Amino acid sequence: ELAVLEKTYREQKAIFEEDKKAAEELLAVGESPRPKDIDAVELAAMTGVANVLLNLNETITRSSHQLD
Repeated sequence: ELAVLEKTYREQKAIFEEDKKAAEELLAVGESPRPKDIDAVELAAMTGVANVLLNLNETITRSSHQLD
């Protein structure tokens, strides 16, 4: 699973390095302001990784509920 997350990070980072505006737009979503001391491209790429983890958690949770 770590390899998948690392690959996702590299892919997301490459995308956001090509389109920094997209990174800024992604990070503008939500109520909390983004930390200004973290590079927008890095943070947007890590946001992509976090989304993968959250989706995986949701899938695992749904699967375990179906077993009950």
